[in-house]
Amino acid sequence: MLSRDAFWQYACTIYQNEQVQQVLLECQDRHDKNVNLCLLLDYLSYLNVQLTEQQTCELEAVVKQIDRELLVPYRATRKQAKTRYQAYPDYQQLRASLLATELELEKLQQHHLIEHVKTFSLQDHVKDPKNLLHYLPKSLYTRFQHAKL
Repeated sequence: MLSRDAFWQYACTIYQNEQVQQVLLECQDRHDKNVNLCLLLDYLSYLNVQLTEQQTCELEAVVKQIDRELLVPYRATRKQAKTRYQAYPDYQQLRASLLATELELEKLQQHHLIEHVKTFSLQDHVKDPKNLLHYLPKSLYTRFQHAKL
């Protein structure tokens, strides 16, 4: 049922919307929320799967570990390169390489999320599930839903 490739495609499609990007980056930067978890919760709702609050908390623990161990330090490195080393003659190539690696780390995180969801007993065929409300404040949830339109 769940596949990381299908989730990746869904996430890329949703994230192409600039308004969605703005809301998700605000969630990340101002509210310490994880973009991949937001996208997964939305994806599961799209599939008519409803998670419990406990399951959402477990997924939050998964993303926090990967954020702490990999993504946050890597983003700091990329930002440091951007602010201090733009004069480097091959900076554009370096930047592209750093961004590509960050994208692979995002895919890794998504893989772990999907694998963890597969361990859950899922409630599916739910009409209008709202998984994001287990994770985001209602105001951000509403903004995200409006941005998707």
